[in-house]
Amino acid sequence: MEAVILAAGYGSRLGYVTDNIPKSLITIGGKTLLDRTLKILRKNNVRDIVIVTGYRRDKILEHLKEKYYLNINFVHNHDYDTTNNIYSLYLAKKALSGGDFYIINSDVLFHERIFQHLHASRKKGLVLSVDTTKKLTDESMKVVSIGERLIWISKKIPIQEASGEYIGLAKVTEEEHAKLFRSLKHVMKNKGVHVFYEDAFQHMMDTGSSVTYEPTRGLPWIEIDTLEDLRIAREKVYPRIVRAKYQ
Repeated sequence: MEAVILAAGYGSRLGYVTDNIPKSLITIGGKTLLDRTLKILRKNNVRDIVIVTGYRRDKILEHLKEKYYLNINFVHNHDYDTTNNIYSLYLAKKALSGGDFYIINSDVLFHERIFQHLHASRKKGLVLSVDTTKKLTDESMKVVSIGERLIWISKKIPIQEASGEYIGLAKVTEEEHAKLFRSLKHVMKNKGVHVFYEDAFQHMMDTGSSVTYEPTRGLPWIEIDTLEDLRIAREKVYPRIVRAKYQ
């Protein structure tokens, strides 16, 4: 198995915190978000990693230069400041083998068992990790499902119609690998490079691909976009992750 970690973004809403480092190198509980993700991948035998860099690429390379326990392939998004994550994900194509792989947003702190549930899933196609219990907001990347099949993904979904929130962690199985990159290319051609990669997920749903989900089962996670998110991650979510390890 392979994994793509999207770590190109600037993180402007975090203010001074990301003046000199990318979001992936924010420290929580003494470890960076990137190290936490890599540790989870390593423990679950996902050792072929593609990291898409952008803002402060030098910091990521310096941080990882002596970590030889994984096969890390770096892909650089030179246009990180004028493109969105759809373009970063598309750039990873050339570094992948064409089989199953994971998509992981580098600004997400998540409990290891969330990944393990996705890793163990026998579902085919595109499988998203979805929180079906969290209170949603207008900023949530919401989804609508019929049974286990996802039919709509967007921040614009009315909260009362949503089935849950996509957390920024997905598995693409070999059956839909090529379709995903065709969908990414199609969306960029028609909508440009400033949209989210979830628009390509929507295109796959609309054109008959198998798009399902694995629930997070109430396990803790958080996407860190703002200083308030970072405070909550450090003061509330990380302590919950530590406690959940022993439950």
